[in-house]
Amino acid sequence: MFSALQADSITLHLINDDNLAEVYTLFQGHPDSPEMLAELFRNYLPKYEHGQRTNFGFYTLLNNELAGMHLLSVDSWDELAGSTGADVFQHMRGRGVTPRCKPHLFYLAFELLGLNRVATGCRVSNLASKRSIEKTVGFQLEGVMRESGRDEQGAFEDEYLYAILRRDWLRLYDKTQVRVIG
Repeated sequence: MFSALQADSITLHLINDDNLAEVYTLFQGHPDSPEMLAELFRNYLPKYEHGQRTNFGFYTLLNNELAGMHLLSVDSWDELAGSTGADVFQHMRGRGVTPRCKPHLFYLAFELLGLNRVATGCRVSNLASKRSIEKTVGFQLEGVMRESGRDEQGAFEDEYLYAILRRDWLRLYDKTQVRVIG
């Protein structure tokens, strides 16, 4: 396997059972550490289906400073489809971390795992996420999923759905820019 993916000034370090204690310690000391740690345990731990890993969570460093977490999930091996997600520390927001991590995740999805499609989305009220997704080369708006989830008050909310296909990635990205580490 590998331990990290590096491109630009961003390195994504794969979260595994053997480095989880180190990751937990790394995430201490920020005002939003409790929320980030809750997300770590809720969404970023390894998961497996039929012996194949389906959840690739990473802690993200920007210029060797902890920025947050990024995720690629394999939603269906049969359909070769996956999805991405991200959580960035408040003090690191506005630096373009999430769009700049997508080449790493796309490389994993399309080159290493052989997926054909990677999707992402955000609630219509989350304008920062919408802007971040729209800055990512290759993601295309595919539609709106009506009342797909609930907000903090329990009200139903629509979600934007975006996706990139392998053929788009091949045309738009230079895969030699991503370096696989160990």
